[in-house]
Amino acid sequence: MAAAVATVLLAGCASSSRHAEGTVSVPAYGVFPARTATTGTASAAVCRTNARTLVDDVHGFLAHFGRAGPYPADLNYVILRDDLARFRSHGCDPAVLGRVLSRGLTAAQRSELVANLPTSMAQALRTALADA
Repeated sequence: MAAAVATVLLAGCASSSRHAEGTVSVPAYGVFPARTATTGTASAAVCRTNARTLVDDVHGFLAHFGRAGPYPADLNYVILRDDLARFRSHGCDPAVLGRVLSRGLTAAQRSELVANLPTSMAQALRTALADA
């Protein structure tokens, strides 16, 4: 748990957006301040690992989302934003994420996820799915 929180604090979280080559910005969320991170291109293996981690964390987000969840999905949302920011900051091909999303989530889960994310995050996942 401490490692997850530390990762969230260091990476900043949020729906990431590219401002210039070599940087990714993530807006503030609650107590987590906005961050701009220097980026570097990752290997294909690292990109696949990042994508699998994101999909694993989507399952936690969906399990805690809505009134049926045992507790609010806030932490899971923050972790998911961190995962997406990490994937994008590594310069990974969106198609890699799209393929992993398609294999790791049902169509209903993908729809629920995209419908309940901020616009910029939802668009990044739609693009990834379309590119797969």
